[in-house]
Amino acid sequence: MQEQLWQDSVAIRDVIDRYAFGVDRRDWDLVSACFTPDCHADYGRSGAWTSRPPFVEWLDLTHREVGPTMHRITNHQVTVDGDAASATSYLDALLQVEHQEFDLLRVVAIYHDELIRTADGWQIATRRLEDYLWRREKRSHR
Repeated sequence: MQEQLWQDSVAIRDVIDRYAFGVDRRDWDLVSACFTPDCHADYGRSGAWTSRPPFVEWLDLTHREVGPTMHRITNHQVTVDGDAASATSYLDALLQVEHQEFDLLRVVAIYHDELIRTADGWQIATRRLEDYLWRREKRSHR
C-alpha cells in the first residue's frame, strides 16, 4: 500500500513538472497530455477554461510573443485517495518579455490541482492558480 502511494505521488509530481517543461519547450502536445479533455483551468486574472483544447491554445498564443521561459515548480504536497488526488505546488517563473523599459516578467504563484488516474496515467482535471506576484524587471546585463 505504501509503495503504491509513493509511486502515485511520484507520477503526479512528474505530470506537474512535465507541464512546466512542456510550456518552456513550447511542446503543446506534451502540455495537453497533462490534462483531461474536460479539464477546468482557472488562471485568475488571465482567464478560465472548461476544456483542454482552448486552454492549451491560450497557452500557445500567450507564449508566442515571449522569449525564453523558465517555469520552476517546487514544494509539491500530494494527497492520493484511490484514483483521485490533490496536489499543491509552488510556481516561480521567469519569462523574457520586452515591454517598455522592462525585459523580464517574474510570476510567483501556487497551483492547486485535482488529478484523476486515467488510462493514460495521472492527469490534471482541475487547476486553480493562486498568484502572489507579477513583477516586471530589468535583466542585469554584463
